[in-house]
Amino acid sequence: MDFQISESHLDGQIILLTLSGRLTAASAPQLRGEFKHFEAVAQPKIILDMSAVQFLDSSGLAALVSGLKSTRERSGWLRLAGVTPQVANIFKLSQLERVFAIFPDVASASNRS
Repeated sequence: MDFQISESHLDGQIILLTLSGRLTAASAPQLRGEFKHFEAVAQPKIILDMSAVQFLDSSGLAALVSGLKSTRERSGWLRLAGVTPQVANIFKLSQLERVFAIFPDVASASNRS
């Protein structure tokens, strides 16, 4: 399955990016490009729905870290929702579960201010 991103909005203020497929070296530039699209947004609030992400490699992690850094620099936040057990294991191994705000689902991620 190819990597895909779809964009929607929650409550008019939160950007929801739904990711599906494999987030790898081949697809990471697509996600980085999506984050660049939001650089003009002051205090961006972004939730990544990762429930359909089947695999994540180091390039995918780097793209996520880049997005996190970019949103924090503009006093915003980036939250991950619906991370599958396989992908969650990668976050644990890299110790990035300590860095990212990870929620069980989109509803949980959007209910926190």
